[in-house]
Amino acid sequence: MDRAPQAGRSAIVVVMKNWAGIAQANGLNAFRGELDRIVGPLAALEETFRPLVKQLTPGLEPDLELHLDGGGE
Repeated sequence: MDRAPQAGRSAIVVVMKNWAGIAQANGLNAFRGELDRIVGPLAALEETFRPLVKQLTPGLEPDLELHLDGGGE
């Protein structure tokens, strides 16, 4: 059962996405061959990141900035 986040807390919910279903719901049915080619890597990425998500704690916040130069500011 998923719970709503409480004040001052984050909620981490891990649900495997149905990438083909999402694409079809957005009207991408005509590109079935292309869809099959894309869905496999998306599922593999999700499977790879799932164990990493389990290591996250509610106290961690996402980094919302991308630093391409390696600097922290």
